[in-house]
Amino acid sequence: MTEFLLLLLAHVIVDFYLQPTKWVIDKKEKKYKSRYLYFHVLLVILFSYILLHQWKNPLPAMALGIAHGVIDLIKITFDKKGSLTWFIADQAAHLATIAFTALILTSSILPGFETLITWFNKPKTLATLSGTLFTLNPVSFFVGILTKPWREELAALAPGADDNLANAGRWIGMSERLLIFVFVLVNQYSAIGFLIAAKSLLRYNDKTTDADIPPAYISKKSEYVLVGTLMSYTCAIAVALVVQMLSQKFH
Repeated sequence: MTEFLLLLLAHVIVDFYLQPTKWVIDKKEKKYKSRYLYFHVLLVILFSYILLHQWKNPLPAMALGIAHGVIDLIKITFDKKGSLTWFIADQAAHLATIAFTALILTSSILPGFETLITWFNKPKTLATLSGTLFTLNPVSFFVGILTKPWREELAALAPGADDNLANAGRWIGMSERLLIFVFVLVNQYSAIGFLIAAKSLLRYNDKTTDADIPPAYISKKSEYVLVGTLMSYTCAIAVALVVQMLSQKFH
């Protein structure tokens, strides 16, 4: 674990603190011809070697640096728009190579995989993962179906109203439910109250100056947001309580 954390620290420092925007732009434009790509790889090797402080064995740091460069090159070649999917895939690949290197250094590849499989097959782990996934998209669809009549009513009141960011409500809802799910699992119910209070403050002055939108639309939209929020929170709490019950019963 120590080796993994040291290599992870080196990765975070080099990838997020020692990589200027100029380097990133140049790598995207010139790809493998960019000198900054190789500077970046050298920094990964240097910091990994220093933090590991295995002075007689530079090979792990060198292998990790080369793998880091290959992963970065794949990302900048295929990621044309700087998408979130590619960012997550890029970081996941880096973490995988770091974990693999750490396992090699500790000669615990097989025990490490066996420990991971054992952890994954535990009822508590499976219940938590399933509950997390259920709290996100499935609950979004469920709440969306329940609140559909009110959305249609709002659309009828102000057909041309477009005062929301695309998919913002969905992502806000998923983020809130994930937080509540975690709060319930760690028995921090007071944090849920803080979250509700924070959202109430943000919505307090929610209004529009558009003369074409009737006042009834504003008040009804506030009620719609409140109902949707309460439904969303209730579902998240219910799922978390079920996960807690299953975890305690089958631990």
